[in-house]
Amino acid sequence: MADTAMLKRLGRNLISTTVFQASGYVLAMINVPYLTRTLGVADYGILAFVISINAYLYLIIDWGFSLGSTRDVAQARGDEDRLREIFWRTMTAKMLLSLLSIVLLFALLPLQRVPAPIYLLLPGLLNILGAVFTVDWFVQGLERMAMFTIYSIAGRILVVLLTFILVHSPKDTWIACGLQGVGTVAAGFAGFYIACRHLKMGRPRFPLRQALFQIWDYRHYFLSQSSWIAYSTGAPLVLALVAGSAQVGLFAGADRMTRVAMALTVPASMVLYPRVNALLTQSRVAAARVAGPFMGFQIVVALALGAFFFFGADPIATIVLGPGFHKSAVVLRWLSALPLLTGIAGTLSRQFLIPLGWSRDVSRITMIFTVFYLCLLTGGCFAWGATGAAIALITTELLLSIVFTIYLLRHEREFALASLAALTDTPRYVMEVVRIFRNKLRPRRPAPPIPER
Repeated sequence: MADTAMLKRLGRNLISTTVFQASGYVLAMINVPYLTRTLGVADYGILAFVISINAYLYLIIDWGFSLGSTRDVAQARGDEDRLREIFWRTMTAKMLLSLLSIVLLFALLPLQRVPAPIYLLLPGLLNILGAVFTVDWFVQGLERMAMFTIYSIAGRILVVLLTFILVHSPKDTWIACGLQGVGTVAAGFAGFYIACRHLKMGRPRFPLRQALFQIWDYRHYFLSQSSWIAYSTGAPLVLALVAGSAQVGLFAGADRMTRVAMALTVPASMVLYPRVNALLTQSRVAAARVAGPFMGFQIVVALALGAFFFFGADPIATIVLGPGFHKSAVVLRWLSALPLLTGIAGTLSRQFLIPLGWSRDVSRITMIFTVFYLCLLTGGCFAWGATGAAIALITTELLLSIVFTIYLLRHEREFALASLAALTDTPRYVMEVVRIFRNKLRPRRPAPPIPER
């Protein structure tokens, strides 16, 4: 019965997050081809460069709260006073970190690769504002993903509509850059309002001392998260400085296609992270029975995606991105291994090592590989441009996956073996989830009338 109740909760949240990720996939397939054709290779490279800058600013404000605070909320579920304390402490910490982000934003304005300050300033300030009010970490910890899905999709749709209305030529590149922050602000304000109104967070409180302590305590989560962001956004930055905007556009187009497809596995990861953390407070075996099958799911989906991109690189590059991006096919073939390698490394860190209490070691390992990646990336960009950036990314992810696997087997061998054994139960879980979904979708028959006496 407990397994059935857990599967029902996971099923509801999985549906919500799958809808969210599917909406991102559909909207990106509409928005990206329009922008690549409207802006061209060079100006699309500028857009990718600006998006990378703002990803780092967003990372500073998040500071690992999507891992640490989500874990705290999942473990404090049912204790309203504790939840309110976590909520306002985290919001205060994000406000403090936003001040640092603003300073860094203005320090970046003199960059020669940016045509005008408005290209960075407009989306930067909007993204900082939206990042402060984003409460995805709180909703995820409570496993209330339906709420998160609604306001996030609305923000994405708003960006796509405004892109088609306002962006018509390379002269509108600055508008396309600015719109990247509009969706974040809209979704952030909506989520914050819903959390305060319906989850009864009470009057605002600003515990500065606790917030500062939380920033220091979560530094390992931040280092771990910053390394993952460096893998996904470092290439456009280095390419822009080393090889020019055209090479950024070639890499960004192929990278965008692979990462949009990889997002198909994100719903399960978002749903299972708070669940694994909650189960660990009860039983390590129960947590292993959830983490193990998810690893198998990641590998199967990643292999299918990798084959799709490797064999379909040429038509994807020319049809989806446009004729000017035909050289992206070579980059896309190299990146076809990215779903598998990122899936393994990300699952081992997020669903295994971090919940088990090895966040400091994960941050150290990822930081070492970040330095290695940036060095390899710089040399690859000098030598082969966008293709070199793809080779550097794949090489680093491969080595990182190997190191995480060895580390797990060495320090958590029993948990790893229990997770591996749980793979045999995957068909039963799948059938149970199918049965639950079938019962939900089956129309309910009206109750028979009560015969009159």
